[in-house]
Amino acid sequence: MSSVIFKTVTTQEELNLVFKMRYEIFTREQGIPSELDNDGDDDKSFHVLATGSKRGEAVASGRLTIDRDKGVLSRIAVNQSFRGLKLGQEVVRQLEKIAREKEVTLLSLSPHAYLEKFYRDLGYKTEAGEKQVGKYTLLTMIKNIE
Repeated sequence: MSSVIFKTVTTQEELNLVFKMRYEIFTREQGIPSELDNDGDDDKSFHVLATGSKRGEAVASGRLTIDRDKGVLSRIAVNQSFRGLKLGQEVVRQLEKIAREKEVTLLSLSPHAYLEKFYRDLGYKTEAGEKQVGKYTLLTMIKNIE
């Protein structure tokens, strides 16, 4: 992970790298329709981008959308060839850091059910209820970060 750099997105070029990677992972790899990914919240959200040693290579990303003292983590993705390196954990930590700086006290997310243990290990608790989106079962998980 030492050759991976994490940063908060500040330019349109960086945001375009995030969009390109999300398209590859969510739409092409997972078969999620691109209109579900493009929900209109990107412009009002904070994005974390991890880049690899190759110039311009996006390897992981995630998004934080804030409404007063609550935040929603979403669009957390890791490039297939970089999975298993704990990059997803670091994306979540970076987003949580931004949330604390913005005085957010409660975070929520809606991960695929198979990722429940991943987020539970990061301190998130599963709320009652699931929802089906296409072939995926999504959970609701929360974490107090005061």
